[in-house]
Amino acid sequence: MNNDRTKLLGGEPIIPKICEGSGEPGLVSVLIPSYNRGYILGKTIESVLAQTYRPIEVIVVDDGSKDDTRAIIERFGPAIRYIYQENAGLAAARNTGLAAARGEFIAFQDSDDIWLPWKLQVQVALLQCIPELALVWTDMTAVNPAGVVVSKSHLKTMYHTYQKIKAEDYLSNSGLVKEVCPGSPPDVAQASFRYGDIFSPMFMGNLVHPPTALLRRKHLCRTGGLDLTFAWTCEDYEFFWRVSREGLGALVEAPSMLYRVDAEDQLTKPDLHLYIARGNLVALQRCLEQDGDRIKLPQHMIRRQMAEAYGWVAEEELLSGDRQRAAGYFWKSLRLNPAQKRVLTLFPFSLVPQRLFRLAWSLKQRLSGILSSRVPVAAYKQWPQS
Repeated sequence: MNNDRTKLLGGEPIIPKICEGSGEPGLVSVLIPSYNRGYILGKTIESVLAQTYRPIEVIVVDDGSKDDTRAIIERFGPAIRYIYQENAGLAAARNTGLAAARGEFIAFQDSDDIWLPWKLQVQVALLQCIPELALVWTDMTAVNPAGVVVSKSHLKTMYHTYQKIKAEDYLSNSGLVKEVCPGSPPDVAQASFRYGDIFSPMFMGNLVHPPTALLRRKHLCRTGGLDLTFAWTCEDYEFFWRVSREGLGALVEAPSMLYRVDAEDQLTKPDLHLYIARGNLVALQRCLEQDGDRIKLPQHMIRRQMAEAYGWVAEEELLSGDRQRAAGYFWKSLRLNPAQKRVLTLFPFSLVPQRLFRLAWSLKQRLSGILSSRVPVAAYKQWPQS
């Protein structure tokens, strides 16, 4: 774990004012940040260029790659706008892309995922049909590095928020894709879409997987760019949450992309778990301070969410070896919600001397498998309670 990354969290937000104006009508700007992904980036770009919707512009922001990324981009000629910058992290790379984007609509694509051809066509149709929408996102299919399908409908599996709320309570308006996009493929045309105000439920965790989303530029302008205090991960949860404050959100209940899982070079790997947990907590704290009156949730849900956020940080601090910090976060968690079996089980480990801690933790692991029950987390997935 690079501890320098965590030092950024907790300071004042750094949100640049970029991507101004209404943009070129109808144009979709597709932003692809990349770092040492030359071996797979070409396939990602091909999936974007294969979109049935036009016009589009594709902007690749090379965040200081040391591999053959530039050579891969050059193969596509003028179809791709290439921007190189020194390595500064995902949030900075996406902001660079936003500053260069010309379109009325903005899409984020990761450098290792594959879009299905209909994605932008359906999403633009929805945004044009419903002016109140700030963003449209979709389901996704998870595949392993070999391309084998792991989960056909993966959004609600990856994002734990969907188990905490009933999405239909907030996405209360609905329709069929064929009603707004008659030219979509038959299987997609029969899919449903739902839309509504998602600002409050986003307090319970992220609902939006970034590469599935399409945003309206004018809403994004009022939001600002990505917060650079979340330099390496967690930035998209906080960003999409701010976007949802400016307009409604719509979910297309069909997978529009292939999402690669279990790869070695992804930001969801275990050595970032502490950073992710801290970022989640900071996002919640800032929202309560700045927009607490806009969160239309029962107080018991807000308290439970904060308790889980403190508990998640406490567990990751404990596993990283900082028992003193862990104890403080465990205590904050239990003050908000004393009835947490997992927190109550782990709290004592933060209070014993280091030597006893190692012995007790090893014994506990063997007896109960508590470590094996930990679920890999994504930057947008809430710490699971047991």
